Amino acid sequence: MLAAWRDSPTRLREDAATEADLVRAGYRDRLLTELAQNAADAAAKAGVAGRLLVRLADGALHVANAGAPLDVSGVHALTALRASGKSDVTAVGRFGVGFTAVLSVSDEIEVRSSTGALRFSRELTWDALRQHGIALPGGSAADSDAFTPPVLRMTWPIEAAPMAGFDTEVVLRLRPDVDAAALLAAMHAEAIDLLLELPALQRITIDTAEFTSTTIELGNGVQEVRVAGPADAQRVWWQYCAPHARWLLPIRNGRPIPAAPDVLRAPTRSDEELSLPALLIADIAMQPDRRRLLPGARLTELAAGYADFARALPPSDRLVLVPTPAFARSEADGLLREALVRELQTQPWLPVVATQHAADAAATGRYDPVPHHGSPATPYSAGTSASGSPAGGTSEADSFALFDTRSAESVEAPAADSLDASPSDSLGGPLADPLGRPRADSPGGLVDVAVPTRASALTGLTEELARLLDDVVGPLVIPELSGRGQAEALGVLDVHRLGLARVAELSSGLERPPHWWYALYAALEPFVVDPLAAEELGALAVPLADGRLVTGPRTAVLDDQLEVAIPVHWARLVHPEAAHPLLARLGARSATAEDLLSEPDLRAELADHPDDPDITDAVLRLAAHADPAALPSWLGLLELPDADGESRPADELLLPDAPLRELLVEDSPFSSIDPAMVERYGAQALRAIGVGWDFSVVVEADPTGPDHDLDDEDTWWSTLPEDPPELAAVRDLDLVDEAAWPEALWQLASAPRTRRLLTDRDGYTAWWLRANARIDGTPLGLFRHPTDTEFAGLLPTFAVPGLTDDAAAVRAVLADPSVITPELAAALLEALADPAKTPSPEVISRTHARLAAAVAAAHLDLDDLELPDRVRALSGAVVDPAQAVVLDQPWFGFALPSNRLVVGDIDTAPALATLLDLPLVSESVTAEVLSAGRRTSWSAEPLGVVLRQLFSLPPQEGDLVLHDDLTVRLHGAVEVTASVPWWRAGDTVHFRVPR
Repeated sequence: MLAAWRDSPTRLREDAATEADLVRAGYRDRLLTELAQNAADAAAKAGVAGRLLVRLADGALHVANAGAPLDVSGVHALTALRASGKSDVTAVGRFGVGFTAVLSVSDEIEVRSSTGALRFSRELTWDALRQHGIALPGGSAADSDAFTPPVLRMTWPIEAAPMAGFDTEVVLRLRPDVDAAALLAAMHAEAIDLLLELPALQRITIDTAEFTSTTIELGNGVQEVRVAGPADAQRVWWQYCAPHARWLLPIRNGRPIPAAPDVLRAPTRSDEELSLPALLIADIAMQPDRRRLLPGARLTELAAGYADFARALPPSDRLVLVPTPAFARSEADGLLREALVRELQTQPWLPVVATQHAADAAATGRYDPVPHHGSPATPYSAGTSASGSPAGGTSEADSFALFDTRSAESVEAPAADSLDASPSDSLGGPLADPLGRPRADSPGGLVDVAVPTRASALTGLTEELARLLDDVVGPLVIPELSGRGQAEALGVLDVHRLGLARVAELSSGLERPPHWWYALYAALEPFVVDPLAAEELGALAVPLADGRLVTGPRTAVLDDQLEVAIPVHWARLVHPEAAHPLLARLGARSATAEDLLSEPDLRAELADHPDDPDITDAVLRLAAHADPAALPSWLGLLELPDADGESRPADELLLPDAPLRELLVEDSPFSSIDPAMVERYGAQALRAIGVGWDFSVVVEADPTGPDHDLDDEDTWWSTLPEDPPELAAVRDLDLVDEAAWPEALWQLASAPRTRRLLTDRDGYTAWWLRANARIDGTPLGLFRHPTDTEFAGLLPTFAVPGLTDDAAAVRAVLADPSVITPELAAALLEALADPAKTPSPEVISRTHARLAAAVAAAHLDLDDLELPDRVRALSGAVVDPAQAVVLDQPWFGFALPSNRLVVGDIDTAPALATLLDLPLVSESVTAEVLSAGRRTSWSAEPLGVVLRQLFSLPPQEGDLVLHDDLTVRLHGAVEVTASVPWWRAGDTVHFRVPR
């Protein structure tokens, strides 16, 4: 070396400058790194566990390592720039310049090895240059003073051995300007990284702090690297060795987490900044100082095997390896991120729900509602062996020893001849504890893997929904990776985003049992949190009770009272086993059996196909669950077989032993229903649709006219002031035998649905009964109730056993004193003229008053009334009309004989006279007062005041004449003189004074 420098002073300057540049730039802060690399290479060469010890003693830094000792090639490498003695290309320091890092802290270096020792010294190098007269570069005194000779180009052998227990020791005499404490602290901080980067090195001791590295094989190429430091501090990584790199994921609480921004390690730290989810220790060409990549370095090759690492992780943790969108920290970072994403997008590793072939299971009755993959908290084992899946996924066959401690019996092997099936392995092993050791109390599950670009993800996917959609959607990302927190990573992978609208679209045409649909609706319900979500599910398929599958809940009808499926063809009735509350939230209309049987579409069906067997079956089965009172009467259009096998409308049939049969005329059109129908559907359902047992009722809301096939309905309708809001009437009353009316009335009053019609005076039923139902030849409307004395002695008393005391039931079908119909008026006139009748004067007067009021109100047409030959006088006598007058001035009643007076109400006396064709008293009789009296005024006479209060008289303007004996004489139709208590002549009142 001295000869070379002597021959070429420029060479000396170049060597000095090169060494100085390496110290100032490339290796300024890599002292421990370079010595650790040498220690790792020595351990690997010797095949022993690498150990490195660093300590301070007497101002010197001692760095000792175990492994292969220093040999001749090693000495040559230490003294020759860029000439390494390492023939193994996998060794770290292939350029032979890393040892230059020792010059950053020392100019006096000793290398002690079990094979010998040598010394590097700047001072000895100076002496050698002077002793051999080697001219210093530059020539001038100033240049000579500034020149510093290289240290590592010359070496001197020494006698020294490495410290006990080690094979090589480097001793660095620290320069005065080096802070030894800070130097040790920096080395302390580097120790963990070096143990990760240099796997051959397993222990580093910095002064009294010891760091150890242990590696555990977890299976499938994954290793657990655990570094323990002082004070029981531990850090754990999962490591995967790819063809050109090692990848490490930090572990926290037993789960992998993304690594913090780091640098490329090749294998030790470089200056190439990275932002990858995992630490990268790469085998790639670097510049001599190992800080930067060599131009043209094939960075993208480092991504090979990255997807295998992802696949080797528990399924629920795999997305941790996906680079999240961010700005690249360097050119290398950008290239690596692109390469890793491309690798992840094109390889099968993304966990998807294992297809359970639900359709086949459902068809064979083996549908299992229990999920077959683990809960979101369950880490899964991962495998590397896979077979193709037609859906773009593969099944994982092997599992980590760390995560799978179950027996081989839990593995489902594919059939040997099944090429289409996706063989599934039981990958959901036990949860790992925080130290990574397995626990055997975690349920397992089935999971496949797929190429991300062929998979779909539904944000918020649950276990239940995943189980239902596994063979509907195709490769579906497992629930554990479908949360909102994973959406960004799935977007990076170009996983298809599945929405509720797409789920609804895919549901169309599926052949599934009703309870499968119920489970689907239950699983989708948590997703419907706003109107937009409900709108997206607008096309969701709905199974109907008749076996059809329709699109859209808005067109469907729900009946949550039915427990069995009834095939309703006229309405989209949801199958009861699929009826979930979600359908109502999505627009399905709730309907009871009564609603379904009142559908206008059913009425149209009955009009066109009254004997359709499917409609007949559905109607009768629904009727068994319905309230008969709420059903429309047109259900009687349904045609059923009678006892002779003929089809007849239900409302023309009677049940066997129906009590109505005994009430009908012999030629009634009713037939008996086929007994087989009664046995199959029950009497209750048949009665509900109109098959007769007792009287049937016609009901229609908002009727528009008399079109209900009721006897004499037109006449009743004409009596109404306006169309009624509802028509409810007992039908077939005209078919009751006259002799059976007492029993018929009892039946009508006994059944609640007909009793209310019996008590409705304005309704058709009571109207018809009053006019047409007869007992002993007398219409019901001409009977009086026993408690009603208005027409006592004139009309017959209603006396049907069982109903006589039930006034509320029958009063509406009997004579009503407040409503004088033409029929009642004729009967009353006839009764008044009948000498055999013996009404009291009060009844006679009130009856005349009722008749006169009806005439005055124009409720009676006099042309329709036939006047009797006799009239009833107030005395009760039946007299010739020529002898009778109508009392219209009450004081005449004191003077006229009572057998000549026809009395009603004074106010309607003219109407009564018109009705009976009789003269009024005031028109046929005159009177004069014969006796003289004392004329006074009402206000001046005490008796006048008393009289006004007694008779509630208004103030009187005329005179008051008081008589001791008041006598009047009548002229005209009646000639008589009589003593009367009082009389009125004009506005003068005559009164007899009491004695």
